[in-house]
Amino acid sequence: MKVKHARVCVFVCLLVILLGAPGYAETESEMDILDVTQYRTLVDEFGMPTTESVKEIAEAAQSTFDAGDYEAAIPLLEEWAQSANWLANMIVSGLKPFYRASYDDRKEFSYSKVAALVVYETTANSLKRDRNHAMVMIAECHVQTGRLDVAVSMYMKALNLLDVNDWEWWTRAANGLFELIGVPPMMEKPSSRR
Repeated sequence: MKVKHARVCVFVCLLVILLGAPGYAETESEMDILDVTQYRTLVDEFGMPTTESVKEIAEAAQSTFDAGDYEAAIPLLEEWAQSANWLANMIVSGLKPFYRASYDDRKEFSYSKVAALVVYETTANSLKRDRNHAMVMIAECHVQTGRLDVAVSMYMKALNLLDVNDWEWWTRAANGLFELIGVPPMMEKPSSRR
């Protein structure tokens, strides 16, 4: 009896999923289609950075960091990380129709159109990489100013975001963290030839 009841429950659940709740999805999408509250909130909080404004912030942050003025560098690096991240997110939103498309639709999408999107994807990824580097530098500033607990948190967050192919910054962040927690540094081992 339990098996039959379970099968009926599974069948009903599948019907609800496949057919959806009639009318509800249409009503919800009609009500929410013009709700841009979340985007307005983000624009209000982070503004509308441009590639030029992010570049200027990056240069100011980098030069302050390089000069060893770590206390002054922290807010500049934070602004750089936030602006680079928000600009990357705005750029990626311009690519959403492609990301949202089904596998089959993307497969049918012409190469020339995909090639047109690559520039934007590359720019967004570069901005995210810059954000990650700024976060590692923020952690290093906190080490220099004696706020080791904040440094550990920032290193961990940066390591969560760093790309596997960004080895230099990955090891820089990991070794900064490892030094604080008494773990030997991470080093690339020479490949052995057999």
